[in-house]
Amino acid sequence: MDKERIAAIYTRVSTREQAEAGYSIEEQEKLLRTYCTENQIALYKVYSDKGISGKSIKGRPGIQNMLADAELKKFDIILVWRFNRLSRRLLDTLQIVEKLSYKNIELKSITEMTELNTLQGRLQLHIMSSFGEYERGQIAENVKMGMDARAKEGRWNGGIVLGYDLIDVPDSNRKRGENMLVINKKEADVVKHIFDLYYNGKGYKSIANQLNKEGYQTKKGNPFAITSIKDIVSNPLYSGMIRYDVRSNWASKRRRGINPNPILVPGIHEPIISKEMFAKVQELIRAKSGKSNKTFAGSYPLTGILRCPVCNSGMVAGRVVSTRKDGTKNVIRYYYCGAWRNKGTAVCRSNGVRADDVENYVFQKIRRLVNSDSFLKATLSKVNGKRRDMILPAESNVKDIEKEIQALTKNREQYFKLMEKRAIDEVILLQKLQEISDNIAKLESDKTTQEGYLDTSEVLEIPYELVKATLEEFSELLNISASDEEKKTLLHLLIDEIKIGNHRRPESITIKFNSVLVNYITANGGLPKEGNPLFRFDRIMDLGLLDFRVSI
Repeated sequence: MDKERIAAIYTRVSTREQAEAGYSIEEQEKLLRTYCTENQIALYKVYSDKGISGKSIKGRPGIQNMLADAELKKFDIILVWRFNRLSRRLLDTLQIVEKLSYKNIELKSITEMTELNTLQGRLQLHIMSSFGEYERGQIAENVKMGMDARAKEGRWNGGIVLGYDLIDVPDSNRKRGENMLVINKKEADVVKHIFDLYYNGKGYKSIANQLNKEGYQTKKGNPFAITSIKDIVSNPLYSGMIRYDVRSNWASKRRRGINPNPILVPGIHEPIISKEMFAKVQELIRAKSGKSNKTFAGSYPLTGILRCPVCNSGMVAGRVVSTRKDGTKNVIRYYYCGAWRNKGTAVCRSNGVRADDVENYVFQKIRRLVNSDSFLKATLSKVNGKRRDMILPAESNVKDIEKEIQALTKNREQYFKLMEKRAIDEVILLQKLQEISDNIAKLESDKTTQEGYLDTSEVLEIPYELVKATLEEFSELLNISASDEEKKTLLHLLIDEIKIGNHRRPESITIKFNSVLVNYITANGGLPKEGNPLFRFDRIMDLGLLDFRVSI
């Protein structure tokens, strides 16, 4: 008798596609379940990504969880309505097919008669995926054209900005509403104050420090920082101009994607700063731009994970240099509060700690964890006790998350109704829908984690052998690391944070242990694939549960 096939169903719909007939998550799932029933295929699980673009598989918890389960061979076929539900990016689709083929898992679209185990079928998939990528590009291009057109008309495409309120106003030329920047008098005075301070010789940090002491806050209610001051005095919006498309392909190029010819046109909003004042401030910025920033030679491996004892901000590199009697320089490395460094004394103090002292403390703690069996066993006993308690609140958490998702879904439906009535601008609609989709995606990911605890019939304990072997290899890699950057990477993989006490001495270290750490060590010459404890461990336990934090 043939073995019964076990299927995973994957469904996806983007914010735009939700308004189109035939694309709904529910309809996709209904058709795929019917296919399973008609073909006597057992269903393992339905994975969904609601309201998320097919541009990339990153940031999509549904497909990420499905691929993780595929690694564990929890099913032998994946069913989709159409192949473009997986991704509209050709490279992503081909990489998924390759991974599934390696695990001997079939991928099938119930509406496209393509057999991927043949050369002809693979060619057809290439062609369909190429068209899917082209279609996604066309949609993105159309949206960008619309936003470019708005910018060229002097309209604001961005979000909230200090000095202005973003309000909806009626537009006599269109049925849909229009958003417009209107001066917020109280905030505009702060913006003018910032420009005056800079024009009169104050630097970014000095201005941030003064504003914070005077009780001012950013638009989001946070203290001012160096970056927020720099952004304000460099923004032509305040002089009545609209600047748009400064960076191209942000998702892939990030800050490297500078557009040499951004849109810069007069805006329809009222300026806060005169063009003359703005021009003078830009001259000052250019005059100062040739000055070099402070850079520190040497290793600072604990930046970011070392926490300020007062405000809990990440601590950053610093040093004190003195001259000896013989004329040579004496350099003492320190870690200082990052909030103090960026926002000034109104937010926090320097709270410096000697780098040598805190680094020696950390290395001694790691050595003790690795070399002392009793200490490691006691630590794991505490961890496993907490893991056994995890399952208790999971059911309640799932219900709370589902309520939040339902509320966001209703909110999204209201926006669709506004769209049908042409009562909202398309660009604003897409922005709002994307915000809702991002929140739902995070909640879906949290829900999956909580359901993982419920799906586990007994809470499996983290094996001592796995942790012991991993930490031993970690210690070995740390000792042989060729560069300061490699040491820093390793320490940041293991350490979540280091607490400093009120007397500026290390108080505790919180370590994090997960599959990312183990896989990194395996990939960099540590644990061998065959025979290593993780290789045996992932046969009996979902790797998503291999995650704990504990203070030592």
